[in-house]
Parts: sequence; structure tokens; C-alpha cells
Amino acid sequence: PRWRRQLAELPAPVPRNRPDRFRYAGDLLELYRLLLRLPAIEPVGPPPGAAADRLHRPPAADEPRMLTRIRALLAKAEATGFPEEAEALTAKAQELMARHSIDEALLAARTHSRETPGACRIGVEPPYESARAILLDAVASANRCRAVWNDDLGFTTVVGFEPDLEAVELLFTSLLVQGTAAMTRAEAGQRAGGRKRTKTFRQAFWMGYAQRLGRRLADGAERATAAA
Repeated sequence: PRWRRQLAELPAPVPRNRPDRFRYAGDLLELYRLLLRLPAIEPVGPPPGAAADRLHRPPAADEPRMLTRIRALLAKAEATGFPEEAEALTAKAQELMARHSIDEALLAARTHSRETPGACRIGVEPPYESARAILLDAVASANRCRAVWNDDLGFTTVVGFEPDLEAVELLFTSLLVQGTAAMTRAEAGQRAGGRKRTKTFRQAFWMGYAQRLGRRLADGAERATAAA
């Protein structure tokens, strides 16, 4: 299940002195009060200990190689200092993701797979959360998923098949890194020109970035679909 993989990715806890029992009880009570104040939300996926048996099929033979190529392209996009090159590399990664998704769908049709769509939640944190939510929606749409942003709770729920959900998470995380780097470079140029309205500039940058990348991702997905 998705939660098990996420748990494995958490860093190992740092050893600390065990708190006394009164402090421990106080922390538990505070946690309980916090949970009571939180609104109820629809569960996504089976919770730990209640995972239903599902029909799993072995991954395609080229799956690891494809994912390795995608990760390598995104790593290059994050490392380059040229925004145009970063966007071109990201568009290529999107094409590979779309091709991989099409292969998965064809294989599922041939094997009469009973896999059903799932969902995941991705944090969309301030600042500039509205622009980032638009970016995540564009990433989801390009990968045949649907996204619903919950502004009050600070996350977006993405619905789709598992390979597509993984692609959305991978690509959105990379685009946040790329966008932050591109914004920093653009902001340096703005300051050199004597402009100091940093907050307004950053908001406008993220909105433009989300719209521009959304178009490029959609174009990349369409090319892969047309070539299939």
C-alpha cells in the first residue's frame, strides 16, 4: 500500500531521552485534543492493518528502466541553470510518463486487470498556494488524473490509476524545485533593475510558471498519445 512506502521513506528517528510519564501523558492528551478539532475527511486507500487483498501483477520488464530515465531527466532539469533547458527536459520526461501510462493501460486491457482508480493527497503549502494548486492541477490533467484542491486543509486530492498517481507526485515535486530555482534567478534580475515589490513579483511568477508549464505538459502528453 501507498502508506507503507511512505513510511519506509521517513528518516530514522533520532534517539532521545525518554520523557517522564507525566509529560508523555500530557503530549498524548494534546494530540487527542488536536485530533478532535480536525474536520472529518474521506479516507483515501485502506488504512494500516485493514488493507484489502488486491490482485497484483508483476511490473513490465522495462518499467525500472523507464522510471530511471524519467528521474534522470528531472534531475537534469533541476540541476541546470537555464530555464528553457529545464522546461524542455521536463517536457521530455512528461512524454515518457505518458508513453509509460499508455503501455500500462494496454497491458491491463490484455490481461483483463481488475485494478481500479485510487487517490492520493499532496500537500500544497503557502506561500503562493493558489498558483501551486493550479500547477498541480495541470500536472494531474496531463497524466490523466483529476485534482481537487482543499484550500482550508492545505492539500489536493488526486484521483487516478496508481502509475499515473506516482507520475503526478514525482513531476510535481520536481517542478516545485525547478520553479523555486527559476524564481530566484528571475528575482535577482528584478532587483538588479531596481524593483523591490518582491511578494507581488513572486505571486505573478508562480502563476505564469504554472500556466506555461501546464501548456508544455499537455503538449507532451498529446504527442505521446498521438505516437502510440
